[in-house]
Amino acid sequence: MNDTLQDLAAALVAARRSGIPADDTPWHDTPLSPDDIYALQDHVAAELGWDADPAAPSTWKGGGPTTTSVATFARIPAPFVLTSPGRLEAKDFHRLGIEIEVAFRLARDLSAPDLAARAVQAPEALFDAMTVSIELVDFRWMGADKAPAPLRLADVQSNGALVLGDWVPIRAVDWAAQVATLQVDGKPVGRYQGAHPCGDPMWMAPQWLQHAVARHDRLAAGSVLTTGSWCGMVWLDGPASVRASFDGIGEAVLTLV
Repeated sequence: MNDTLQDLAAALVAARRSGIPADDTPWHDTPLSPDDIYALQDHVAAELGWDADPAAPSTWKGGGPTTTSVATFARIPAPFVLTSPGRLEAKDFHRLGIEIEVAFRLARDLSAPDLAARAVQAPEALFDAMTVSIELVDFRWMGADKAPAPLRLADVQSNGALVLGDWVPIRAVDWAAQVATLQVDGKPVGRYQGAHPCGDPMWMAPQWLQHAVARHDRLAAGSVLTTGSWCGMVWLDGPASVRASFDGIGEAVLTLV
């Protein structure tokens, strides 16, 4: 990596280790290519000991505003992936943003030759299960959600933690009719029908498979992709109990103490 990327990586590593957000303003006008951004993700992961065994399942966050867009991805560090009911300390995070999502689990190991042979024409055939997920969104930049998008993507796409519910067999879903609900401290916050911004949350799966295999040589069976919020961003002021439910799929619970 060049000096600029080294400096950016050092700022993110220092922010993680100290708990103090890094000043993003020196890099507001820095051009960063996708390769630069993903190299930053990998470098920070290596520095902080998050490097995953390529033979082990990994968990990923996907994003993208529309189905005509190029999706973006970040591999979530294993220590921040929890099974529902998840429990975290609110004081360990700078912001407490909640997104409720559907996650999908890969059924088999995939390598580059596998993808070339399958051409990812029907990605849903490569997944065996789905579940409800709650993402806790947090920021390591002082600018938080106002920091430039490339810097937020380099910072694990602003992931703080991910809670996964119980897995159920994958099946065809009418996503336009799918209903999700969010409760905070037992009180309803919202009911969301067909509210995924791209319609079908599986739309990004082919891009994820290509991206992850290209950067890490393979994806292990059991790897997970969480696919974007149905509720936008819901901000919490402090400790709370969060419950996300998707009709016919299940639920997940996160308690912030």
